[in-house]
Amino acid sequence: MSVTPLTTGSAVSYTQHEQKDGVVVGINPMTNKGEIKDMFKVILLDEGLLPILVVAENQSASASVIIAKDRVFVLNEATKTTNSSQRKEVASGTAGTAVGITGAALGSTPLLLAGLKMASDATVIQYNLADKEFYSRTLGPGEKAQGFVYFQFPKESPPSGNYHLVAEVKNSATGKATTFDFPVNLTLPK
Repeated sequence: MSVTPLTTGSAVSYTQHEQKDGVVVGINPMTNKGEIKDMFKVILLDEGLLPILVVAENQSASASVIIAKDRVFVLNEATKTTNSSQRKEVASGTAGTAVGITGAALGSTPLLLAGLKMASDATVIQYNLADKEFYSRTLGPGEKAQGFVYFQFPKESPPSGNYHLVAEVKNSATGKATTFDFPVNLTLPK
């Protein structure tokens, strides 16, 4: 099992993008199981995770901006609130996440080799999720940040309906916050 490198286009290359105060943010919710499997080596939708690509570019000539991971989240349009099922990101630093995703379990000696392979795959998946996760960054003029936020939902009941991905970007000199708000209509494949 290998890790697929994350390559992205410019923020304006995504259907959903906004430009405000010298910053462009684009998003791409991944709902195609084949694309997700190619990128992450596991179908995250089957595990209750929807990966949403976020690309931010500072096009200002002189200002630096801060985009914090904890200020990028998904809201339910009906309630405009974030609750635990709508704002959880993957805890990429824990082995439990990767083991839970691969379903690794050892029951007897004949399963030892299969179990070791699954544990190895779990480590690759864990690294893959963490490697592609969106992290907080300060962007100088002309710099770009990209990565995934992971929308967690109950595996038994995939979300459907209208949601919003909200990202807040702060000017590092003035502290002024600019909010980007993207409608996301989720109809996940069964």
